[in-house]
Amino acid sequence: MEFIKKYKSIIVASLVLVAIVAAIFIVKDTIMFDEYQALYGNRLEGIDKVKVTEKQEKQIKESVKNYTKKIDIRVSGRVINILIELHPGTSLDDARGIAGMVLDGLTAEQKAYFDVEAIVNNSEDPDHFPIIGYKHKSRDNFTWTRDR
Repeated sequence: MEFIKKYKSIIVASLVLVAIVAAIFIVKDTIMFDEYQALYGNRLEGIDKVKVTEKQEKQIKESVKNYTKKIDIRVSGRVINILIELHPGTSLDDARGIAGMVLDGLTAEQKAYFDVEAIVNNSEDPDHFPIIGYKHKSRDNFTWTRDR
């Protein structure tokens, strides 16, 4: 008891200081947010279960290499972006079929999780290309831009 009476003001000041620091952390967590999580929030939950692997990307590129000059696959959040550069002389219907072949390289779980965007270009035919196809995760096939 004598210790408490002797250092009463220091103990009260210490308790007030601890309470102020705790209040600052509570207010900071309430007002401020995590910048790294802010971009997608919790929308990417479960992405680890359906991740597109490098092996799949190589397999997709290998399956369409006879029809394409170049193909790039990039995952951005819940969208798989596919950029396809075709060989000269490829028709619009063939181009749409090639994008469908890319879908064959994805699992059913990946198709149900990701939206897929395909941009198909043929620099030799600027009257009909580029065309853009988009497959929503709830759809089975691409929806294409109208013919140019």
